[in-house]
Amino acid sequence: MISVAIAAYNGERFIIKQLESILNQSLPVDEVVICDDCSTDNTLELCRRFIEEKGLDNWHIFKNESNVGYCLNFYGAIEKCVGDVIFLADQDDEWLQGKTEKMMKCLKENPDISVLSSRYNVIDENSKIMENSGVTYLGGNYDDSVEYVSAESQVGCSYIRGFSLCFRKEIKPLIKPIDLKSLLSHDWLICMVGSIAGKTAILNTVLTNYRFHSQNVSLLTADKKREERRLDKRILGLEESVNGHSYLLSLTEDNALKASLKKFIVFEKKRIEFLKTKNIFKYMALLGHLKEYNRYYKGNGIRVWLGDLFYAYKK
Repeated sequence: MISVAIAAYNGERFIIKQLESILNQSLPVDEVVICDDCSTDNTLELCRRFIEEKGLDNWHIFKNESNVGYCLNFYGAIEKCVGDVIFLADQDDEWLQGKTEKMMKCLKENPDISVLSSRYNVIDENSKIMENSGVTYLGGNYDDSVEYVSAESQVGCSYIRGFSLCFRKEIKPLIKPIDLKSLLSHDWLICMVGSIAGKTAILNTVLTNYRFHSQNVSLLTADKKREERRLDKRILGLEESVNGHSYLLSLTEDNALKASLKKFIVFEKKRIEFLKTKNIFKYMALLGHLKEYNRYYKGNGIRVWLGDLFYAYKK
């Protein structure tokens, strides 16, 4: 049984295109769960009308009592899914034909895979493919091969997008609803859990069009005053990251991974301490951790290190 979890919020511009692309898959899905995070536009009504007009008794809509943010909203949708395999879907993307069929075939052929992602195109507001787009930090293989992703490579960073993945129900109890909205996200946690409980992999086939536009929920915060709270947000993001990595530390029995997680947690706590105290000596001490900055932030170490200084002292 295939379930699809959709987290919706003010998605009236594109959500119908997404729903149509899910409905028209060559391998039909068995269940769709849409969790609306208190939209203020017509998202909820459009979804209800679509479901009624298509006679989709196995598609369900839930509205949150209060706005919880996209990360917790996805956890809520996942919790309501009952399928053997759960796909995640953003409200404004477009699934390519054959997505479910190809990913389910890959899972059947590779029973060791707990979480499976795929390649994708990036499209603009007019559904035009943007040049030089796709999964960052991966090679140019688009040959239907399977590429495994280690937990070690994901410590401190998230480079697999949630809209591109699906996972087996067996890891669902391990997906603790940790809010990671500021720096990492729910997709990072799912992929890490997959790598610990089994394997996380990428199918080197383009199966989704990811829409990049000014109103992407995952690219924005709901607070219009976010520019005034950058330091607080940076600290919060680091604290969320420490919380998430600490949880993973409790899951794994791999000593090498435990060592990597512990090292990262210590590093992030040092950054938090500087940002909270604004002690310049603590900042200079972080200069000795540029290797860690580069490792965890994919070669952008100097930039992130300077960013900590900027956020700490910006008025």
